Amino acid sequence: MLRRALSVLLPTLALGSCIADDAPATTDTGVPWELAELRRRTISDLSYDVVLIVPAERAAPVEGETLVRFRWDDDGRRDVVLDFLSPAARVRTVEANGQAAAWRAENDHVVIPATALRAGEANEVRLTYAAGDEALNRSDEFLYALFVPDRHHFSLPVFDQPNLKARWRLTLTVPEGWTAVSNGAEAEAARVAAEPGDGAVAQPRVFRFAETRPIPSYLFAFAAGRFQVETAERDGRAMRMFHRETDAGRLARNREAIFDLHASALAWLEEYTGIAYPFDKFDFVLVPAFQYGGMEHPGAILYRADGLLLDESATQTDQLDRASVISHETAHMWFGDLVTMNWFDDVWTKEVFANFMAAKIVHPSFPDVDHDLRFLIDHAPSAYAVDRTAGANAIRQQLPNLREAGTLYGAIIYDKAPIVMRQLEARVGEAAFREGLREYLKTYAYGNATWPDLIEILDENSSGDLESWSRVWVEEPGRPIIRVEREETEAGTRIVLRQEDPTGAGRVWPQRLEVAVPEESAVRLRAVELGEASVTVDVAGTPAWILPAGGGLEYGRFVLDDVSRSALMSGVDDIAEGRVRGAAWLALWDAVLEGYIPPTLYLDRLLASLAVEKDEQITQLLLGDLQTTYWKLLPSIERGRRGPQAEVVLWKG
Repeated sequence: MLRRALSVLLPTLALGSCIADDAPATTDTGVPWELAELRRRTISDLSYDVVLIVPAERAAPVEGETLVRFRWDDDGRRDVVLDFLSPAARVRTVEANGQAAAWRAENDHVVIPATALRAGEANEVRLTYAAGDEALNRSDEFLYALFVPDRHHFSLPVFDQPNLKARWRLTLTVPEGWTAVSNGAEAEAARVAAEPGDGAVAQPRVFRFAETRPIPSYLFAFAAGRFQVETAERDGRAMRMFHRETDAGRLARNREAIFDLHASALAWLEEYTGIAYPFDKFDFVLVPAFQYGGMEHPGAILYRADGLLLDESATQTDQLDRASVISHETAHMWFGDLVTMNWFDDVWTKEVFANFMAAKIVHPSFPDVDHDLRFLIDHAPSAYAVDRTAGANAIRQQLPNLREAGTLYGAIIYDKAPIVMRQLEARVGEAAFREGLREYLKTYAYGNATWPDLIEILDENSSGDLESWSRVWVEEPGRPIIRVEREETEAGTRIVLRQEDPTGAGRVWPQRLEVAVPEESAVRLRAVELGEASVTVDVAGTPAWILPAGGGLEYGRFVLDDVSRSALMSGVDDIAEGRVRGAAWLALWDAVLEGYIPPTLYLDRLLASLAVEKDEQITQLLLGDLQTTYWKLLPSIERGRRGPQAEVVLWKG
């Protein structure tokens, strides 16, 4: 369709990368978009056979051999470029179609001359090399590969881009006493035969892993070392947990819960998506001091060990965090692994969907937690901290080179995007949203897709204009200013909500607002659609305060009228509903930063509220405001005067 064609073309034009048919492949450092786009057009039917020998001595290099098979649909005039860091120092030999190739090293690349390849046919390139340690996290007793986002070529030669999915086969030779795991099922494990006369010499082990389903280079993974292996079966599915835990009691306390959490997440996702678990086996590895909470390699998820193996003193928050990270990484099997972003400008989609699904999975198991308040406090303050600044970025950004992919991560991806995604679900409708996601996953299974591809699918089943909605919320930075005004009428009060673009460009951010106003016994929410410059809401009487962000999903700089601001400053603790009270505190904090409320007055309010606040989540929010107000907003003389009072409140808390 035209719209889908445009969704692919427009990023190309935006990057200034219309590639001439006879243009040579660029070999700048990193993975330039132009190079990746050329390879996407000309390379298909891709597979890798990787052979690695891990020595017992950590100082010795890992020796590797990779056989790359691919069809090359080119005119035969342009060279083929593989990515590999420091190739001149690491590559031993290169063969193309069985013959030694006159390859050359250029920056982070191995360049294979076009004359060594067969245009329009299948080709094979075989490389031997010393693998780099940069993405192989090696210790004396174990190692693991971590290639996200663009680090595969730091250690192994590869076409390092997400839209060249491949099938992978791995043969891994490791020291005696080690075991190994990878994406593919274990096909064979054997000892290397000892030479005659070796006696008691240690004999390495060889692990051969079956071919994988198509996955991108950043999801290829393996771990090897002195791991123990726990096995379990849930709902007919075998699972293995690799770990290095030495405390038998700690392992026993957590073992069944960890397997159960994975099983329940898998069952929920299969039912929600209508697609069975899309990979051949399910293993996971608990890595000591892992860099992230988890990493979603299909068939070989990596986790930080202490995030799953909880102590006896673990709180409900610890339990919820564990369930969330397991559900997050399991959700990635569908969102990110089965369907992968075309380029890392859409890396946010896999992260936001994993968080989105994880929340749906874990909420019913923790009924005592105010999940709406948790969502608001977890996301809005961090997102606002970036989006209120002149340096704010859009959720979806251009990425000229994968070497800058790490710069895309941050509060806008992890905190603004989840709010926007929940707004999208509410705009489309929960049932239609789910059906759209099912169509998206089935259409692009084992392939790649862009954010516009999903918007097109959802737009076809929506009465609204999702393309325009997406343009302002996803493709552009910033947040709207929403001002609250009130007019007295014969029947009561007319609330006027006016939307402004802080840049003066006249943008409109369509969103649904749940306007909170206090009544005699409770706070009432009135839903309105703010799609134009202003909208009105009529209420009976004269409300003490008006808060346009009572639902917890609204997003913007909410400028309260003077009456509401004063009333909330004195009465915020009286709001019973957690998410409304949390939203009120966020609006007051913006008012402090914008000069409507003096920091000294706000500090007094914080100290008074901390003395009576019972909700742990709001307490943590107020403590953050207190720290910033005290150390960054108060003059030094005021810090000295108010310090003793603050200390008393904190000790009592």
